[in-house]
Amino acid sequence: MLNNKVSKAVRLAIAFGAASTAAFSANTFAADEDGAEKVERIEVTGSRIKRTDLEGASPVEVITTAQFEEQGRISVADALRSVTSNSFGSFVPSSGSSAQSQSTVSLLGAGSDRTLVLVDGKRVAGSPSLGGSSANLSSIPMAAVERIEILKDGASAIYGSDAIAGVINIILKKDFEGASFDVQFGRPSNEGADTKQMSLSFGVSSDKGNITFVYDHQEQGAIFDKDREYTAASWEDTNGDGLVSIYDETVGVSYYGATILGPDGFVASAKCDDLAANVPGFVGKLDQGSLLGGVGGGEVCGFAYANVSANMASTNKDSIMVSSNYEITDEIELYARAMLSRNDSFGRYAPPAAKWNNMAAGNEHNPYDEEVTGYFRWYGIGNRDGLVTDYQQDYMIGLKGIAGDSIEWEFAYHKAKLDYRSVGRYYLSYSGLAYNEKYGIDLGSEEGINNLRSTTYTENQNEMDHYFFGIGFAAGELAGGEIQHYFGGEYFDQSFDSQYDAQSEAGLIGGSAGNSSMGERDTTAFFYEIAMPFTDNLIVSAAIRRDDYSDFGTVSNPSVKVEYRPTDEILLRASYSEGFRAPSLDELLAATSFSATSATDYVACEAQGISASDCKSRQFDNLIQSNDQLGPEESEYINAGIVYSGIENFAVKLDYFSLEVSNVISSITVQSLINAEVGGQLDDLMAKYPGVKLERDASGAVLGDVVTRSENGAFMSRKGLDLNLEYKFETGFGDFSVSNTTTYLLESAGDVYFSGPSQDFIGMPGTPDWRSQFNVNYSLDNLSVAWTTDIISSVYEDQYLDLGDGKPENFRYKGENHDPTYVTHNINVKYFTESYGTFTLGARNLFDKGVVKDDEGFWNSDTLYYAGHIGREVFAGYSISF
Repeated sequence: MLNNKVSKAVRLAIAFGAASTAAFSANTFAADEDGAEKVERIEVTGSRIKRTDLEGASPVEVITTAQFEEQGRISVADALRSVTSNSFGSFVPSSGSSAQSQSTVSLLGAGSDRTLVLVDGKRVAGSPSLGGSSANLSSIPMAAVERIEILKDGASAIYGSDAIAGVINIILKKDFEGASFDVQFGRPSNEGADTKQMSLSFGVSSDKGNITFVYDHQEQGAIFDKDREYTAASWEDTNGDGLVSIYDETVGVSYYGATILGPDGFVASAKCDDLAANVPGFVGKLDQGSLLGGVGGGEVCGFAYANVSANMASTNKDSIMVSSNYEITDEIELYARAMLSRNDSFGRYAPPAAKWNNMAAGNEHNPYDEEVTGYFRWYGIGNRDGLVTDYQQDYMIGLKGIAGDSIEWEFAYHKAKLDYRSVGRYYLSYSGLAYNEKYGIDLGSEEGINNLRSTTYTENQNEMDHYFFGIGFAAGELAGGEIQHYFGGEYFDQSFDSQYDAQSEAGLIGGSAGNSSMGERDTTAFFYEIAMPFTDNLIVSAAIRRDDYSDFGTVSNPSVKVEYRPTDEILLRASYSEGFRAPSLDELLAATSFSATSATDYVACEAQGISASDCKSRQFDNLIQSNDQLGPEESEYINAGIVYSGIENFAVKLDYFSLEVSNVISSITVQSLINAEVGGQLDDLMAKYPGVKLERDASGAVLGDVVTRSENGAFMSRKGLDLNLEYKFETGFGDFSVSNTTTYLLESAGDVYFSGPSQDFIGMPGTPDWRSQFNVNYSLDNLSVAWTTDIISSVYEDQYLDLGDGKPENFRYKGENHDPTYVTHNINVKYFTESYGTFTLGARNLFDKGVVKDDEGFWNSDTLYYAGHIGREVFAGYSISF
């Protein structure tokens, strides 16, 4: 039988945690029919060749669902968000984002599109709302997960594109027997983000196979800006100059209220005071501040959008997973899996903020005898609501078997279809505004407001057909045993389609933006892997993979790995691999789209005599172009480490890693153009990359839209250490398990601006040099207690571009002030009963650690400190199995 007792023993060892897996080695045997011992081989992430050891040449962190539950994690995304190698945090559902229902992971902070996500060893289709380039972790049901394997090594030679910074392999339940029910409720100390979770699992087995069914439901409420003192709208004369300057001295306030840009600059509408007195949200006249032309140079009419907006979207997810396996013969097994999910998300934003172009002379808001541009909050339309629905269908069917004594083969077909649909209510219709103006319809009347209202609609789809075949066999022999080989191939067919409503595409919607795009590609890949046991203690492995893309060419990537065991207790390992990332279809083919992009205008600040360290960021109108001439990124990954397990129940792993990525696909951002301009390099940059544009008028103000696009050419590196310590011991008053995982970055380098100099950004805002997690587990009879501590090292609070001697090759970002080391604690207490199930009580962020603020009291909105934004969350749960 293919699912023999040894396979189950290995799974049991994995279930006991990483310390057990570190010690679990070639001493695993099964008895054949003649009573002889036979070594069982298993597949571990990072190699397709099955092996006798869970520890190999590449470091793999194995974390079971039980361990995540002990830490109080409630979803796959939440679990991976706490992993130390997710160095700089990852995307969380954010209200107002085009991807508000999405969650991602970014190993080593290299980007979610450089971390490959697998389910049962097969590639997860990219989310269409993320351009088809990154996997949405929110679509994977936590209740269906058996364990997660995190490969901390480059793996393009094994898995292809995107495996530059590592691989997340999510292993689903397959041989579940019986039935189980779980429910949990969580309530934060702060308003919003309440959680509910419920799951059902069923499994039936026979001598021939198994069927497993899992249903998972999860809810998390939204967080509104007004419910946190640091995000609630505020405006105050903090420097005592008699003025309240927008952006310099405000939080959650926009100059898109009732502001006029006339021949003399910004002025507040004559009706501003009346609006402030009678319309909720308007705050009256404010100084234009340093970001809009200089303090004291003009006035704006502000609107406190944070009084109504949500900063974290709500999510409501339902998922189903069904898997089965059936032994057709003793040598052939049929397996199949279906995974379906739906995730509904709600976000709220203030009424649409949009320009009122060509406002007529004589308009009640216009003090000039000529047409002007108004920056208006169209409050009569109502608050904008964003309703997002994600659908995912994922199916797989395959055959695998054995032939003879050493040949194993597999063939599989994998189909995935992902739909992302977004509805935006109560946006501004420019067509309706023009109609009202032409026919003199009162904008505040019922008819006028109905004409102004518009509903936006976006439908994104990504569809993937995936065929896989592989054959593993032994051929040849060395002193250490048989030479293992694996040969296989894959074929991917991907189609991406992003469709916006016609009015949005035509630019006739205020307060929203977007453009349609579509494309197709197919990829054919062949790969070969070999493991050569030169001696009993020395194994050298090599792999090579060749991917042929229909739209940009062919890429080949090799890897070489060495593992040496001088004693049974010590493993020395090293690897070298080359990798790549293919440009996404969205990066290649997306139509030009609009974005309000934040950047710091050092050129304008320099002209006003404001130092770079005091220069604030502001938003710019930004047109973003795709680039159908992009090529792949290329990478080199080096890993070297040691594993020691010579003390009973104790294991230690230490690995050094070095990742360098060249030809990085990077946007020539608004900030890059400004940085190049302040160094006198803008004209050269725009000449080298035709299409990008930043222009200023005679006063120095940015003229029109800034045009940006993606290009190959940037640089990225990550170097550091991974340390893992684990120890278990028994006492007369209970059993203890202690573990620590730390990721320490020695270097995190990138470009100061596109095609400019590079620097090490370690310690800069959002870029900690280390993250660590401590776990302490205690059990006595029917009681277990798990304590988890997550630690993020101190970083600079602010950064600015240090112009130094004025030579652009010497430009560097410099940090100011320090945010303290950030520590949060989680506790989970379980009580087991024989007949009545298991009761759970715990708290995430037990001591209610808050968010990080700067010296001026403003929130540093960073996903690293996500726990503080939610606050202490007390939860209670119950589970029972039959």
